[in-house]
Amino acid sequence: MMEYQHPIINNIDSLKTLIGKKYYYLGKNKQQEISRLIFEIAKREKVGFSDVLEQIPPPPHRFSFIKNYLLERRYPSFHQKGLKISQAFCDVDINPSFKVDLTTKPLIVPKQFFIEKSVLSTDTVQQIRDKFPDSTFTAIESYRDHVKNKEFSIIDYNKRLESFYIIREKFDFYKHCPCSNDSASCGYYVMNLGSGCPYECVYCFLQNYVNSPGIMLPANIEDFFAVFRNLKKDMRLGSGEFTDSLAFDHIMEYSPKIVNFFRQYPKSTFEFKTKSNNIQLLTSLQGTKNIIISWSLNPQKLIDTAEFFTASLDERLEAAQKCIEAGYRVAFHFDPIVCYRGWETDYELLINAVFDKIGEAENMAWLSLGTLRVSPQLKKIIENRFPETTLLDEELLTGFDGKLRYPTEVRSFIYNSMTSWIRKKSKNVPVYLCMEDMKMHRNTQLSQTLQ
Repeated sequence: MMEYQHPIINNIDSLKTLIGKKYYYLGKNKQQEISRLIFEIAKREKVGFSDVLEQIPPPPHRFSFIKNYLLERRYPSFHQKGLKISQAFCDVDINPSFKVDLTTKPLIVPKQFFIEKSVLSTDTVQQIRDKFPDSTFTAIESYRDHVKNKEFSIIDYNKRLESFYIIREKFDFYKHCPCSNDSASCGYYVMNLGSGCPYECVYCFLQNYVNSPGIMLPANIEDFFAVFRNLKKDMRLGSGEFTDSLAFDHIMEYSPKIVNFFRQYPKSTFEFKTKSNNIQLLTSLQGTKNIIISWSLNPQKLIDTAEFFTASLDERLEAAQKCIEAGYRVAFHFDPIVCYRGWETDYELLINAVFDKIGEAENMAWLSLGTLRVSPQLKKIIENRFPETTLLDEELLTGFDGKLRYPTEVRSFIYNSMTSWIRKKSKNVPVYLCMEDMKMHRNTQLSQTLQ
């Protein structure tokens, strides 16, 4: 879970050379699997590649023998429990130029704005021009045409805060929460207020969407409201799927408009999901109980090593207090919960800190629980952007949705432990699971939806 500078990260080519020489008689794919497992073992155990290679018991001729030894060493607890790992392992491919710069917190002051012509005359664009007189403004026909036939890499993703695209949203106003394949539906609706986030969370799935040159934000929020009126139904909805709900609020000023609109629909609830403390516009208004301000929470040591440039734990809880004082309800998402040595102590202290700081449980609309999960593609991106992280060094298996997850019994233990600590503080605050299958809901007797 902690950051650890390991010299092996810059020596991937030497590992592949060693494997190629020692296992010349094996095919390319099998050599790649051996390289991958040795890389993960060396990184996890903080030893050199040669240390692992030399300890493979002879005779190391058959691939199955070599792989089984490496699997037992990479996944010791799985081996002890008799869990079988049948998956193939992808190549190790780390490009040093993809590493994200974590030395300086970036200022969210865009260098350039690309404005779709259809929104050039809107009040939102004029407001942005007034706020950022030193930025460059370029009119474009459309975002789609601007990026057509262009390819973007992790390097472009790392520079995403340099360019902002102000667009007219035409289609993607509201949609069902895209739960993982085969996970239980949560009944939540997403109001898609942009794409791109300023924060650098190691586990963030947005890294998997690197085919974009910047941050994309819609100027026509009034159209979102018009579509909602035409839906003519109450719902639980929120923003924050493809961006942080409040990180850009000082630029777009969405929050006052959203609060004042949904104030008219008290049977619907709107949720701002954030890791920021950018709440000045929210707290300048009189709040309403059907507007929920929620924070994703982890212990501060995890925030320090896996949630770069986000607000600290204390800052998030202080912001929650201010929102309650302004008349809103708050919520907290313990997601992703990360399993590491000593996690139980840290997360129980985290839950205690939340209730001690927030006070009355009736101020909390809900709490959610979810554990670390990453797709195989995202794993490779994490290794490139955050090569020193140890977040993925724990034992993860391909889960029900194709994502790498902790085994079922580990996740069940985590959820039951978290629930027991929460219930010591409150018997009534709603708690639900996020991105889990029905089997896990039955195991933990936790809800999948608040509707």
